[in-house]
Amino acid sequence: MMSTNTRLAKTAGAGVACALALVLHGDVQAADSEVPLAWNVSPMQAGAYREAFETLVPGWAAAAGFNVLTNDYPAMTDLPVRSNAWFAAGSKVLQLETDGEVVSNTLAYATSGDPVSFAGKPVYVDLRIKFDPLVNAPDPELLANSKLALFLTSDAKLVVVHAGGATTNANVLDTNKWYQVTVKLQDGKFDVLLNDVAINTGLSVKQAGVANTLASVNFYGTGLIDELYVSHGNPAYAVPGPTTAVPSLPAPETLSDEELTRVNAWLDAGNVADLTDLSQTQVNTAYLLNSLSGTAVDPVESYTFGISKIKLVSPTQLNVTVSLTVETTPKAGKINGRIQLQGKKTAEDTWTLLDGAVTPNFIDFTDGSATYSFTIPAGGYAFFQPLIVP
Repeated sequence: MMSTNTRLAKTAGAGVACALALVLHGDVQAADSEVPLAWNVSPMQAGAYREAFETLVPGWAAAAGFNVLTNDYPAMTDLPVRSNAWFAAGSKVLQLETDGEVVSNTLAYATSGDPVSFAGKPVYVDLRIKFDPLVNAPDPELLANSKLALFLTSDAKLVVVHAGGATTNANVLDTNKWYQVTVKLQDGKFDVLLNDVAINTGLSVKQAGVANTLASVNFYGTGLIDELYVSHGNPAYAVPGPTTAVPSLPAPETLSDEELTRVNAWLDAGNVADLTDLSQTQVNTAYLLNSLSGTAVDPVESYTFGISKIKLVSPTQLNVTVSLTVETTPKAGKINGRIQLQGKKTAEDTWTLLDGAVTPNFIDFTDGSATYSFTIPAGGYAFFQPLIVP
């Protein structure tokens, strides 16, 4: 194993610190950890790099500081329930004490040795963290070569460092609790999710190293981490994922890799064996509306979807109630889609997708109705129209 570490002077009082930084290095020929290039595979667990911290401290984590395994796992509560179990049941976690150094886990594709690319498709970095707050902000040298960084302030607020500076989230985290932290990178942008709920979206990565590539995940300070995961596949899939052969979608297959995996996982969970008589459009629509009876996909001949109630809370905040009827039945239960708002300023304008005005999770309907609060861009938008998107 080979680890690329940078010696940093300790920040005064920073003995209680835990910062997660994703850092790029130019040379990853001797990567510590290999990330699968193919992730839409069976079983899905084979499509991710996973570190459970159950037997030994990994070589990259043992290269600096005083990092040890500890039995703190039973203290984890209120974390997202994921039926797609990427990790087996565990009892140990990694206790970080990096002693003023950066502990670096270099990453590369198993087949080529190239750094992991998030150009055109997402890369997810996911892990469980029990944060320690920083007394002072991280040393600038730590952040200089990073794509992004996450850390907790002395008053326990999560800071996200990005190309535009640093964003401090208003909510105070409980440092006695564990959190599921997910970073999704794609095409120069990234989102941060806490317990599978987006708290920052569309932030720009810092221009360090080669664009749209991830070469390492780095840790600095103190805290507890577990179940480190890096993959092109979303760790929060709500179904087990393909474990057996799934039926091929009718041609042409125009879905993205991630959309295709979601559809395949849905078909697999329903034990759907045959799609011979369905078009791709019918399969996609049935998936988004979650139209499945037993082991058969219900082709949706018609559905009505629109806004039934809207309230302008502020120039940038809307409360929107949408209605959905499939065939002649008001929708009940969760769909496999999110709601994205389009907007226009005058009736003559063309519809524009409103950046960020999309639900972070799939929507659950009750008697054909669902309500959500949207943040909309400033600029005088007066007309709105919803879409169901993957």
